[in-house]
Amino acid sequence: MTAASGGGISRLYGTPKYQQGVAGVNTYNARKYLTAVGPKSGPKLIHGYRSGRNYPDVVANADPITGYDIYSKNSGWELMGGTSAVAPQFAAMAAVMNSDRSQRMGLWNPQLYALAQTDHSPFTRLDAATNNGNLYYVGQPGKVYNQAAGLGTVNFEKLARSYQ
Repeated sequence: MTAASGGGISRLYGTPKYQQGVAGVNTYNARKYLTAVGPKSGPKLIHGYRSGRNYPDVVANADPITGYDIYSKNSGWELMGGTSAVAPQFAAMAAVMNSDRSQRMGLWNPQLYALAQTDHSPFTRLDAATNNGNLYYVGQPGKVYNQAAGLGTVNFEKLARSYQ
């Protein structure tokens, strides 16, 4: 079984303002990992450009083998990864961060993309072109964004400090 995350560039939605001008948005590096290749050659690195909404915004541990211990009343403890584990984690962090503020943070996306471009970014970029793909898209070295890992993984403590 082969599994990987999603990601890419939408053909239906335009590039939102908060993504415009961010290094790596609307450009990509990719490798066709699932195509047959010769014994000594690996998949070639493909570079491209396409305009549209870039996905994902951020990533977290999506591997169900190394993911998160989750307790369910029906099935007890189990390992889980992906959106089923990460979306509630982000929602919980938003609640914690909003609880200490007089106003809610509002839509995170414009703020996250702005913070990602600073010297004190709360993100760990996953921009290598060799070890963080999603079976097609790979990192773009030196860029803020890539379609396999978005802005990268979030350091929530650093993110919370950005809003104090």
